[in-house]
Amino acid sequence: MSEFKKYRMTRKNVLLLAQALINVHGKIAWQDYASDSPYPDQHSLTLNEIKGSPQKFERFRNEFTHQMYDYVINDEMQRLEQQL
Repeated sequence: MSEFKKYRMTRKNVLLLAQALINVHGKIAWQDYASDSPYPDQHSLTLNEIKGSPQKFERFRNEFTHQMYDYVINDEMQRLEQQL
């Protein structure tokens, strides 16, 4: 494991986070427990959706920023950054 790196929330780093999550977990998905439904709503986003829609970019950023503090995700972000 490499040394933990702190990232600022620039557009480039948010997209790096999205790619790292896809590489580690296979997809970007979450459950919304805020609805009145007895079962949580399932949501997912693709990298292209995040890149192509300001609203989806913001939604992703709001839902997943905390994930960059996960050591596995942080390592993957650093690995991807070195490939750029």
